[in-house]
Amino acid sequence: MNNDNSVSLTAVGDVLPHGRVYGGTKKKSDYKFGEKLENAAHLLGKTDITVANLETIIAGKDIGLTSYPRFNCPVELGYTLKDMGVDIVSIANNHMLDRGEEGLLKSISNLKEIGLEYDGGYKSFEDRDRLRIIKKNGLRICFVSFTRGTNSIEIPEDKPYLSNSLKEINPLKIYSTLRRIKKNKLADVIVANMHFGEEYHLYPSSTQREMSASLADAGADVILGHHPHVLQPPEWIETSRGTKSFAAYSMGNFFTGQNGLHRQIGAVLSLDITKPRENYTGIEIKNPKYELTFVSNERHRNYKIHVFRDWIKENKEIKTAEFVFDSNQVYEDVVNRMRKEIKSLEIN
Repeated sequence: MNNDNSVSLTAVGDVLPHGRVYGGTKKKSDYKFGEKLENAAHLLGKTDITVANLETIIAGKDIGLTSYPRFNCPVELGYTLKDMGVDIVSIANNHMLDRGEEGLLKSISNLKEIGLEYDGGYKSFEDRDRLRIIKKNGLRICFVSFTRGTNSIEIPEDKPYLSNSLKEINPLKIYSTLRRIKKNKLADVIVANMHFGEEYHLYPSSTQREMSASLADAGADVILGHHPHVLQPPEWIETSRGTKSFAAYSMGNFFTGQNGLHRQIGAVLSLDITKPRENYTGIEIKNPKYELTFVSNERHRNYKIHVFRDWIKENKEIKTAEFVFDSNQVYEDVVNRMRKEIKSLEIN
C-alpha cells in the first residue's frame, strides 16, 4: 500500500532448520538456502514490512554448527531471509540461548552485519532499551518480542537483557510498557511477537487467549504467536480502547526439518494497518489473509517449501511415517479449522 497512514505487513512463523535441512544446502564451503525457499519467496517482501520468527541462532561455523536440541545454523540463513525481503526477526524463543551467551551475541552480531533488525534478545541494557520502530508511510510501527522461557537455560542475573523471558519478566511490566508506548505516543502501532502456547496443539490455550486479551488492552494492535509449530485459528479481540486487535495465536512452521502432517504446514500472513483520519488515536487492522505453505522432503532429505495450493496440484497424497493423507482433504480441513473464529477469513 502506498497511501499515507497505511502500512502493509507480512509475517511468517518459525524458521528452525535442523541439520538434515541445511546439510543438503552446502555448496563447497558455503550454505545455499535460496533454492530451498524459492517457491515461497514471492510471498515475502511485497508488503511494506516483513517479520519472521528466527527460532535458531545463526552464530555460524565460528562456534560449530549444531542441530536439535541445541540449534546453531549457518549465517547464510540470515542473508537468505534478508534477500527474500524480511526486515525484522523476533529472536525471543526457547532456543535463543541454546549455545549460551556466546552464541546469542555472535548471532546478534551477524544479524547486524546482514542488516536484519532483531528484537527479543539483546547485547546490553542500552540495546534492550532501544525501541524497535520501523517508520513507513507516516506510521511508526513498534515491535516487541517475548518468550515463555529458554528451555531451562539460566539467564545470568547481571545480564537480564539477554532474553525477554516471561519467566524473568512480570507480565504486568509488559502491559505497562505497552501502555507507556501508546500514552507517550512513541509509536502509532504495536506488533507483539509472543513465543507461547503448547507445542503441537491445534487450538490456542486459555493462557494464550487471556494473555493476548491483556496485551491488546494494553496497546498491542497485532499479536503474532509462535512455539506450537502448528497453525492455530486467529481471532479478533475487542479492546477496552474501542478498537479491534488481530491475534494470530500460532503461525506454524515456515521452514523447518520437523516432520508430521501439521508441523509441515505453515502460512504467510498479510494484513493492512491503517490510521483512518488525522487526529484519530485508534488504529484499524484490515484484510488479514493467510497463504498456506507446505515443507516437503524426500525421506528426510531435500527439504523445500511450497505454496500449499500449488503443491497439492501435483501431489495428491501426503505421506508421513505412519499414515497417508489425501492432500486436498488436508487442505480443506486446515482452511475450515483456521476459520473457526473468523468465518470470512481469506485463506489461499
